[in-house]
Amino acid sequence: MNKMFVSRKVGYPKREVDVLERASLQVQSIYDRAASMAKQYYLSIDLSYPTASQQVPHTYFQKWIYTIKGWKFLGSEYTPESTENPSAITDVKTSLHLSEFHLSSDPSSSISENTNTSLISLCLQALIWSQYEKIRLLHPFLGEDSFYTEEELDIIAAYFVPTYFSERPLRTCGKAYRKRNLSIPIYQENLHTSSVVYSAESGMVEECLTTGVYISDRQFKGLGPYIKHRSGTRIFMQAAVE
Repeated sequence: MNKMFVSRKVGYPKREVDVLERASLQVQSIYDRAASMAKQYYLSIDLSYPTASQQVPHTYFQKWIYTIKGWKFLGSEYTPESTENPSAITDVKTSLHLSEFHLSSDPSSSISENTNTSLISLCLQALIWSQYEKIRLLHPFLGEDSFYTEEELDIIAAYFVPTYFSERPLRTCGKAYRKRNLSIPIYQENLHTSSVVYSAESGMVEECLTTGVYISDRQFKGLGPYIKHRSGTRIFMQAAVE
């Protein structure tokens, strides 16, 4: 994959920002449907993942990587805090310099992953992927009765990373995978992604690049690229349209 040398900014072609804007909202819509269904039918599972239809707005932080197959969605986090303060998020169409709800205005600041909301998101993603595989398998028999539309199935196929509660499906297919270190075992296909090289106190460091996408009130709010330090904290950088 591509390797970028960066200092404080990561450049994104405008066409890729446009793709992410459209894809992130499509993915969020699917997540909302899955969360509503899970709350209704899986009462034994404590899923507190909010949906965009709730009255109190939530800010979502989606995690994306760029691979040889294009953009792929890894999961998301959210905060119940209101984002009504206009200074909290800067619109991507005017500037991609974000100082969002859990980000310092310093782009080199570090924060830890929100483990609880990541787990909820990954459980939903495993549920969505399981639904997707079963619907594709049974599509000739389901007809118009499948939970997702043909367009939504195409979105899942295009952007979701295969995610399971067991490593068996990935191992059976001979695919590389990684186990997410959470309280419930979650396994995701391990995809090669772009990396960035930056200067640290110990010298030049190369890490995989993750692109955060901010969504609030059903609107795309901008990008927050970051790398994940070995300690588990994230080092954020500025995003700039090229």
